[in-house]
Amino acid sequence: MDFKEQIGKACCGQIVPVYTVHNEAVDPISFFSLLSEKGEKENCILLESADVMKRYGEKSIGCSSPCLKAKGKGNRFEITALNETGERFIEFIKGDFGFCKKLSVEKGMIEGEIEKRKEIVSEEERLRTVTLADALRTIAFKFKPAAKPFPVFGGLFGAISYDFIDQFEQLPKNKQDLNNDPDFEMLFCDSLFLIDHADKKTVFIANALLTGKGDEKEAERCAAIIESYENALSKIKSTQVKKTPNPKKANLKISSDTSRQEFISIVKKCKQRIVAGDVFQIVPSRTTVVETGVSPLAVYKQLRSLNPSPYMFFMRTNEGVLLGSSPETFLKVEGNASKKIEIRPIAGTKPRGLVNGKIDLELDSRFENELKTDEKELAEHTMLVDLARNDAARVSVPGTRFVDRPHYIEKYSHVMHLVSNVTGTLKPGLDALHAYLASMNMGTLTGAPKVKAMELLRKFEKAKRGYYGGSIGYLTPSGDFDSAIVIRSIRMKKGRAFVRAGAGIVFDSLPEKEFEETERKARACIKAIELAAGVPE
Repeated sequence: MDFKEQIGKACCGQIVPVYTVHNEAVDPISFFSLLSEKGEKENCILLESADVMKRYGEKSIGCSSPCLKAKGKGNRFEITALNETGERFIEFIKGDFGFCKKLSVEKGMIEGEIEKRKEIVSEEERLRTVTLADALRTIAFKFKPAAKPFPVFGGLFGAISYDFIDQFEQLPKNKQDLNNDPDFEMLFCDSLFLIDHADKKTVFIANALLTGKGDEKEAERCAAIIESYENALSKIKSTQVKKTPNPKKANLKISSDTSRQEFISIVKKCKQRIVAGDVFQIVPSRTTVVETGVSPLAVYKQLRSLNPSPYMFFMRTNEGVLLGSSPETFLKVEGNASKKIEIRPIAGTKPRGLVNGKIDLELDSRFENELKTDEKELAEHTMLVDLARNDAARVSVPGTRFVDRPHYIEKYSHVMHLVSNVTGTLKPGLDALHAYLASMNMGTLTGAPKVKAMELLRKFEKAKRGYYGGSIGYLTPSGDFDSAIVIRSIRMKKGRAFVRAGAGIVFDSLPEKEFEETERKARACIKAIELAAGVPE
């Protein structure tokens, strides 16, 4: 592997992806487990897909040695180097934070504070107002790609919380902060493995970051990274997969931040606001807390088996672990000269027509027709499409926003969903982070109208949502962005697992039934914890 010529042609300020390709699709979880020390290594991430679907479930991506970590909360952020490459990165960007009110720069670390704008401005000005997104923008786009061999070749990977909405909207505060999580945690992955499930290929990528200092060593560094991936691949092939021993049985202590009666009371308050005409729908949620010391990766393995989805994720940092199996896109932005924005509302779910583990075509088509003709599901879906159209219009070139695939059925291995695609061409001068600010948070987790629903949720729900209802995904140096809504998820930290679930409240909702809905939605996650902990069925 000699990448010197390829890297030597690039110039200072460029990111140069170099890679090797193997004509086989490695098992993502086995490979990630080896690289991340069974998910225990700090600052690692896996984005995985269970269904091979064009554009939405074709690839799995993982990284266990990012060079940089960024996190922020409120009006403060912190960028930390994780290795020597990260230190060079910080040295290269330290002069790019003129938007900060306060800034501290040390070797391997930048801390900043912004001043939020409070005066009333136009929608266009509001999008361009300084937020913590500017810190992410500075990191993500500092290096210009010398090439784009794959849509995803490196960049920022991580999670943005539901409460990041405070960067853009002025909402009341929750009474409690159960998890005390950051508003975002992002890892700059300058190397990664990419598994293409459709083409059955595995790609190992390392990126040279040309800063003008130490660039002569970048080819050697990249070669060493790829060699480490190659060695791991050889180890996977030569190692016989051992059956995971059954975990020791454990009794789990399970509690909730919101009791049955408290949630029923919240639902009644929500219905009163619907009758008053404040909102059409609203989605209150509650958190189940499980005391457990079980391995997070063991929980993830159980969840991906119980609830396979197009967006499965596992991320560990020093703050804790976030894992989940989400069915729904948050926001996608992609393209070259011009960027296309895409929001994909999902409302309506039916099981696949499985009989003895195989699809029964007659039963499958019956479920599909039921979903297509369910008036309640169609009404809710239409409301979500309208929200998505409004969000897309805020950042799209006039005349380019439209619903290119309305009300179609998307089938996965275990379930089918009613889906629509809302697309538009991103306005010149705006990027994926502007689009994110304009579209958060998704209507499926808030209600409609969105801002009013979020305001009421802050008043009714006890604790901050944290990552629940936020997003997890990536932002590349070329400006491509893909993210999933953080639902069907578990936050694990300090010996506790937090599982949050909500219910969509409308005019004729029955409070008891809506409480049961939150229990049903949390069931797969709690079951995954129990199975990983060896709790008897």
